[in-house]
Amino acid sequence: MALGVSFSMPQWANGRAWHLTRLALNWWFLLPTIASALYFFLVAADQYESEARFVVRSAAKPEVPSGLAFLAQIGLGRSQDDSFIVQEYITSRASIEKLRKMAPLDEIFDRPQADFLARFPSLLFRQSDEGFYKYFQYMVNVIHVDKTGITTLRVRAFEAADAKKIADDLLLLSEELVNRINVRLQTDALRDSKTELKLAQDRLVVTQTALTDYRNKELTIDPIRNAVSLGELIARLSAELATTQAQIAELKVASSGSPQLSTLQRRATSLQDQIAKERNRIADDHEGLAARIAVYERLVLEKEFANRMLSSAEAELVRARTESSRQLLYLERIAEPNLPDYPQYPRRIRTVLTIAAGNLLAALIGWLVLTGMREHAGHH
Repeated sequence: MALGVSFSMPQWANGRAWHLTRLALNWWFLLPTIASALYFFLVAADQYESEARFVVRSAAKPEVPSGLAFLAQIGLGRSQDDSFIVQEYITSRASIEKLRKMAPLDEIFDRPQADFLARFPSLLFRQSDEGFYKYFQYMVNVIHVDKTGITTLRVRAFEAADAKKIADDLLLLSEELVNRINVRLQTDALRDSKTELKLAQDRLVVTQTALTDYRNKELTIDPIRNAVSLGELIARLSAELATTQAQIAELKVASSGSPQLSTLQRRATSLQDQIAKERNRIADDHEGLAARIAVYERLVLEKEFANRMLSSAEAELVRARTESSRQLLYLERIAEPNLPDYPQYPRRIRTVLTIAAGNLLAALIGWLVLTGMREHAGHH
């Protein structure tokens, strides 16, 4: 055997056919190995890899539940890890579309030194958006480690500067994604609070306007104060009436023919009329001060409710802003993209040896299968 692989050949009637089969198995092992060695050592272009590392974290540390709640939320915590959002975005079609505006991807992956299999387009990746999407996933690798929370970004290209350029641009796009998520989080969190605040402000304006219109209509600032003043007036009139009536009673006993008696009686009648008039100003169902006070108190109560509603809405907005700030995400770079000084790919020796071992294993399996078939045929 050309590569030193010896196979024992049992006796067989058709020796020439068996010899051809053994030669085919030898070439099955030999040709792919030689072809891969020629490609990787003579044709395959050098590829440089730029590596960057980052973490995505929130502003507030999540509270760790205890007991069964903790066990129930273990799976949810991992599935909702924000780092996976960035990881999936980096190799997405949306990221590629934006990356094309930042870097000449067609030129970068079709450099003159690139070989016919590794470049784009090639025999493996046809010229199309879908083909480039698959090729991009082959050249860009993103790995997230759950234990550390660190995400590693690796980008390969045919020039060191190109690999670093793409890695830098992908990190910028990832930071823009995190910023968009933060804006959406804040917008969603504050939308309801701002709506409630606007409603409270509008309600306060309406109630204040109604109270002002009422004061202008009634030509009074506070009907309650007017009622207090009117009550004090009625009390003074009542006291004066009582004094006058006492004087009248005294004159009737002491001097019933005194000319002052008629004067005091007229004064008493006048006081009674004035008291009745003032009381009517308070008790009238339509124009009375009591009805006006009821309207005024209702307007004041509505304004007080509107003020409380506004204070509550403002407090809720502050709380929502604080809570949304705690949920903000941050992309922190641990290691900036490096400028590689030597090509890490392709790994020529390792790849050729792997191919050789695989072909040898396939040839041995084929040999064992054919030997078994030959022995089985020999028995019959």
